Amino acid sequence: MSFTKFALAAIAASLLSASALADNAPPATPPAMGAGHGMMRGLLTPEERMMLFADMFKATAGMTDDQKQAYRQQQRTRLVSMSDPDRAKFKADLDARWNALPADQKSAMMAKLKAFMAARQSDRATQ
Repeated sequence: MSFTKFALAAIAASLLSASALADNAPPATPPAMGAGHGMMRGLLTPEERMMLFADMFKATAGMTDDQKQAYRQQQRTRLVSMSDPDRAKFKADLDARWNALPADQKSAMMAKLKAFMAARQSDRATQ
């Protein structure tokens, strides 16, 4: 699976799982690093995750798969190890940038995500 497909799958999974967790309170402490691929659910809102993934996608353009994986791990480690005030500032920046996006750009990002998820679901159904 290419990195683009993997990144979109991660974004889609985060967004889909976030709606299921919306009624649950976030954990009191950040999850452990080995908590699996849902690790950032309690730390970021779906919109914040969308901006973070967009940033990471831009930052890893032109990198090898190993470099991309190392970069993503470094970013996860940095986010989880932030102090509460630093994390709040980081989240506020992500929120501000998401809110500054034009509505058509937000909807285009969501449409791409939904199209990717639909294609992924049809691929799984045929396997």
